[in-house]
Amino acid sequence: MPVQKRRDRWHYAFCIRGVRYRGALPEARTKFEAEKAETKIRQEVYEGRHGRPTGEKDFVVFVEEIYKPWAIENKRSFKSNDKYKLPVICESKCFKGKTFAQISPFLIEQYKKERREAVMESGSTRKPSTINRELGLLSKIFSLAIKYGVTDNNPCREIPWLPENNNRVRYLLDEEEPQLFAVLDGRRKHLRALIALAIGTGMRRGDQLNLRWEKVDFQRDVIYVPNSKTGKDYSVPMNADVRNTLLQLRCRANRSDYLFINPRTNKPYTDLKKAFGTACRLAGIRDLHWHDLRHTFGTRLAEAGCSEATIAELMGHSDPQTTRRYTHATDRAKRAAVEAVRVLREDICHKSATTQERLPELAAVNG
Repeated sequence: MPVQKRRDRWHYAFCIRGVRYRGALPEARTKFEAEKAETKIRQEVYEGRHGRPTGEKDFVVFVEEIYKPWAIENKRSFKSNDKYKLPVICESKCFKGKTFAQISPFLIEQYKKERREAVMESGSTRKPSTINRELGLLSKIFSLAIKYGVTDNNPCREIPWLPENNNRVRYLLDEEEPQLFAVLDGRRKHLRALIALAIGTGMRRGDQLNLRWEKVDFQRDVIYVPNSKTGKDYSVPMNADVRNTLLQLRCRANRSDYLFINPRTNKPYTDLKKAFGTACRLAGIRDLHWHDLRHTFGTRLAEAGCSEATIAELMGHSDPQTTRRYTHATDRAKRAAVEAVRVLREDICHKSATTQERLPELAAVNG
């Protein structure tokens, strides 16, 4: 018999492909309900779904109760990335109020489309890289849910990411640097030391804002940079400009452990985008981002003839491919290379013409 009652509980037992399945049906109160439940289990076995996670847990509840505490403890990027993107994902109508089983690749594609087409307050749309990071975060949530036995499927794997244009080539030109520093006064005076440090060390903005005085060694003229991406410090020697800037900053610093403190909050600065954008506008500099200052450091190292290994060490790169993005051939280097070819060609032509002029004279002597 497929179902039978033992004491006060119904049980099922059947065999498919030589494998025996049996168990209790605590929800069944009658033989009809037990047979209906047994038929459902038998169908799940045929479809290969028996014993697998059902995905019935609410998505937002899982994020709040499980993923967020896990991310706080295990992800270095939580404060700079997940903290701001999780509310956006959880408030989306594509995921809010739905279980993991209800979230399909179609819903994720719809979310991607809505985020791509939405117009921000600035009047522009979001960059593909921003949306891709949100898709990556969403995929991480599903991966953790699979690990914890909540679901057995990650629909994000079926969603292609948006193509990104990572070939941005922009750095602070030599003639732009004095223009920029000329406007760093008054309300923008605090940017002077930050920009000098960025150009002189190539530190990331987040690493600069989180830099503590204990990481600055004036005796050895070295900064031990806290790498937010790898979690491991890397050392960058201080040149004369950086050392003098930090010494001046140290003399007027308060008792805070951090180098760069917002006097209004007595806490480290959290963002510099608005002030830096204003400074660039006043200096007449267009299309310059803060990260381009790091690019400036890498580009100048390459122009000085430093090897890729040296540049990678000074910039805290673990992937050589990343270093090659900073050692691109600048316009100045290209012009020098082309000019070298021209000079070489002129030298060869000059020697050839001189030899031809002397040939008749040599022939006469030999005759």
